[in-house]
Amino acid sequence: MITVFLLGLALTGTLTNLDMVETVVLDAIEPISEQVSAQGIESVILKTEGEHEGSWLVEQIAAATLSEAGVNVATNRDAEGWTLNLRAMELGVTYAQTRRSWVLGGKQVPRLATCEISATLLNPEGDVVLTSREGSILESVVSPSDIIFLESSTEKWSNGELSEEESGNILEPLVVTGVVTALVYLFYSSRD
Repeated sequence: MITVFLLGLALTGTLTNLDMVETVVLDAIEPISEQVSAQGIESVILKTEGEHEGSWLVEQIAAATLSEAGVNVATNRDAEGWTLNLRAMELGVTYAQTRRSWVLGGKQVPRLATCEISATLLNPEGDVVLTSREGSILESVVSPSDIIFLESSTEKWSNGELSEEESGNILEPLVVTGVVTALVYLFYSSRD
């Protein structure tokens, strides 16, 4: 697994889909962590809600970010105290339609990693102290042949669906226009 990742990174020089998702989750969690830290809380119970397959990643990055901010993250979920509930509203990578970089250039696929997280901070009495909804977006462009190296074989939720359609292709309309123009010219020139 690590060999495939390193080979893909060496061949493409770009982030894998999972790396992109980790980056956007970190970008979305940082403001939440700062808001929790600003409350002066020493310890918090971290809970993830919802059924998104990437919730484990949100929880892992949130725990590390909160710890770096000086907030102790409790592992006992049944304990009482400050509770931070996180829900991944949107998380993953999507692909746009394949396009050409230039008229005769190679094909490219835009990738878009998105993350939107809803956070609710509850005091020990169960009252809502803070609600926040943070998000982040990261975009990159890769060759369609590189996608196999950039997708995760174990975390399928982080992979987008590649469209076979191609957009923005200028060459095809130019060829069709040229052929039609040539046929019209031949038709009228042969009548003389």
